[in-house]
Amino acid sequence: MLSPVSNLKHWTRVWLSGTRASLVREMEFRGNFIAGLIRQLIWVSIFVLMVEVMFSNTNQLAGWDHAEVLLLLALSRIIEGLMNALFINNLMHLPEIVQQGKFDFHLVKPLPVQFYTSLRSANINQTANIVAGVFLLFYASTAAHISLFTVSWLWLGFLAIAGMIIYYSLLIIAASLVFVLERLEFLWGFNMIISEPLTVPFDIFPSGARVSLTYLLPLAFIVYVPAQAVTGRLTGQTIILAFFIAAITLTLANLAWRAGLRRYSSASS
Repeated sequence: MLSPVSNLKHWTRVWLSGTRASLVREMEFRGNFIAGLIRQLIWVSIFVLMVEVMFSNTNQLAGWDHAEVLLLLALSRIIEGLMNALFINNLMHLPEIVQQGKFDFHLVKPLPVQFYTSLRSANINQTANIVAGVFLLFYASTAAHISLFTVSWLWLGFLAIAGMIIYYSLLIIAASLVFVLERLEFLWGFNMIISEPLTVPFDIFPSGARVSLTYLLPLAFIVYVPAQAVTGRLTGQTIILAFFIAAITLTLANLAWRAGLRRYSSASS
């Protein structure tokens, strides 16, 4: 039996191999790859334009100024870009894989099934989203006079990781329903429900919606809370709550996945 360190090295090699294969496939159709990058850049530009239009008529949005909203937008582009590059495209195709009987091939791989299903390929086009988000983040932080050399950025990084864990866990919980239901067409729509509110300050929502999006469907911890780390709004209680919710949702996701696998009927049976 391999040690945890050896397992981690093995899984990393497998993931890097899959990423290289994804890059090779994209480079076989360079026109499509370039078009995908342009589409992502246009999408980011539209979001920035929307912010500019809003702030042409106001100085603040629920207490967030222009630069702070751009920072929030930048962070949402980075986190969504990473999620799309790593996980979302793989998980969104799980219903199709199960319905076509291809999931049996996942079960025979010498890897944890959830790991392979989540990370078997990379969506290289999302690099444009991530890079644009990074540039926008530096621009927004400079405009907001936020120093790049403070401990706040470390908290932002840790909380962003916790936010991605929550995002991933919610998708795993939803995707696990494919093992119970015959069809799962709502999965793409569920991902849209998660991603759409991430580009705005959650302070704009009514109190009931804020509570729901913080505790029932904890979307506030994906982008909004990490952004608080560098805008002077973060509290110690929020930090503890973010990591606690990340641990809880990941545990629930693993339980939901295992329960789903027990319900799965092989295509060959």
